[in-house]
Amino acid sequence: MAPALSHDPSWPRTGAWPAPRDDERVDLALIGVPTWRTSLSASNAHETPAAVRAALQRYSSHVVTVAARDGRGAETEIVLDEALRIVDAGDCADPDDERGEQEAAAAIERLAARSELVVALGGDNALTVPAALGVAGARLPNAGLITLDAHHDLRDGRSNGSPVRRLIEAGLDPRRIVQIGIADFANSHAYRSRAQQLGVTVIHRDELHERPLSDIVSEALDIAGAGGGPVHVDLDVDVCDRSVAPGCPASIPGGLQAHELRRAARLLAGDARVRGIDIAEVDATADAPDGRTVRLAALLVLEAAAGLAQRLGR
Repeated sequence: MAPALSHDPSWPRTGAWPAPRDDERVDLALIGVPTWRTSLSASNAHETPAAVRAALQRYSSHVVTVAARDGRGAETEIVLDEALRIVDAGDCADPDDERGEQEAAAAIERLAARSELVVALGGDNALTVPAALGVAGARLPNAGLITLDAHHDLRDGRSNGSPVRRLIEAGLDPRRIVQIGIADFANSHAYRSRAQQLGVTVIHRDELHERPLSDIVSEALDIAGAGGGPVHVDLDVDVCDRSVAPGCPASIPGGLQAHELRRAARLLAGDARVRGIDIAEVDATADAPDGRTVRLAALLVLEAAAGLAQRLGR
């Protein structure tokens, strides 16, 4: 049994946010979408939302941002739990079958209508379908998608390897899809050709060695947001190096570092075009003993909140 967390009134823990009240306007809404049944790799990713919620309580909501100003660093402090109204809508039930997926999308659409940002906790990458559909709602033809992922996710069939293809078939314009972090030895010629033929913008993993991350994020937002509709972001944690994300079945050596994915999450959430973010492909039961992958997923929630607070000028 894990030891109980210490209590210090001067160091309040985050997480454990309340459920939303009827018709309440909020800043950030969290919802679990525990998809796992169609995973191409053996996975218990349905257990991850609860693990992430537990991991959130290891952290505070205190943020210090440093901006270069006249050659000197200017610090700004934010306490997210004071600056933002954050709610937790619980988990969707059985989101892997057709009915459950539709109900999950409807629940996310209701949250998106009364929040600035919806953060969906997976679950494997199949959750990106209901998450993006819910965020887009009736504006799907004008919406955009940004993925941070080692994989194209354009496979045939219905699995955690097919969400991007399924969203395109549902009406998302592939010219407003940007895939960041696509890796060698993790895809195939057939699916790369499919991405090219569809007009998907692909930013290969190697480009992140050579270009500033802020420039890549800016380019992705301009492409995904070109239709004037909402942008959904898929943070597939298997884009990270395997040493960072051993709890992701498909992570490989040579991926992003934790600080890169955390910074991307904050930058993306800081843009008003982004209305939804999902955190995918973490299997809490396959994590390292120190829980590093689940803890990274929890920090991605907080980075998204920090970006939102900066967006809102809090």
